[in-house]
Amino acid sequence: MQEAIRFTEPGYAVLNWISAKFDGGVYVGNVACAIVFVLGLSSLARKQPNPWLAMTVSVPYLVIVVGMGYTRQAAAIGAICWAISTVRHDRVWKIVAKVAVGALFHKTAILFLPILLAPVAKRNLLFGIMGAIAFVVLAAIALGGSSDQLVTNYVNSDYQSSGAAIRIGMNVLAAAIFFTFRKRFFISSTERVTWTIISGLSFISIFGLLFSSSSVGVDRISLFLIPLQLFVYSNVPYLSKPSSKSRIYLTIIVILYSITVQYVYFAHGSFSYTWLPYRNILFTDTSGEV
Repeated sequence: MQEAIRFTEPGYAVLNWISAKFDGGVYVGNVACAIVFVLGLSSLARKQPNPWLAMTVSVPYLVIVVGMGYTRQAAAIGAICWAISTVRHDRVWKIVAKVAVGALFHKTAILFLPILLAPVAKRNLLFGIMGAIAFVVLAAIALGGSSDQLVTNYVNSDYQSSGAAIRIGMNVLAAAIFFTFRKRFFISSTERVTWTIISGLSFISIFGLLFSSSSVGVDRISLFLIPLQLFVYSNVPYLSKPSSKSRIYLTIIVILYSITVQYVYFAHGSFSYTWLPYRNILFTDTSGEV
């Protein structure tokens, strides 16, 4: 197990070690990461005024592309969603614990702890100090001696990530809607601060994409900002006057937007062919035929 941990994050390494011991192939790790991802995603969706609309928005990209394509980071994003759903209650240690779970699968998740603790620190200085200490300790444990490697891979390299501009653009659109109608969102002050910071980071990521020698680092961090889309678009129908017709129309617009995102990915995505046809192990025999 110690050898496995040297090659990847502890949570994912342990899952792979268990899978190897019981001849579970890739399935043990994939299922475990999927459970963390879905639990976190559903936790955040349930906090929205229309949970089913939130899930609808999340399916085309966050679930299908990120959830099924970025196994480790998907689990980390699920943990971040889980932590965001806790922000309104100012429960510092729950936020810290959930972000720590995310860091077990993708160490960059730890960078979001200050973002989620910022509104708590604004309301309670003592909790803020405690959160800052927790961040320093967890960052030292999670990043440790790998910080130089992360900088080399994500900042100083010239690797390019296909689709990074589109992913960042989708976040920026959601952020623009949030800033435009910020006062109309029926959320707590702590949640407002959290989503304001995340929206601001979405705009900042544009500069990272334009001026960084590598788009990989900016793209990987921007994946953690995708839950902003779930939050914003599931709230859009409730930003207008409370008439049933306007909410229905806006809900339809959001659904059509989600359908468009799904179509564009499958029709023009560089790697969408790997999803078509999608073969689930539950419906596939040993020869690989559906």
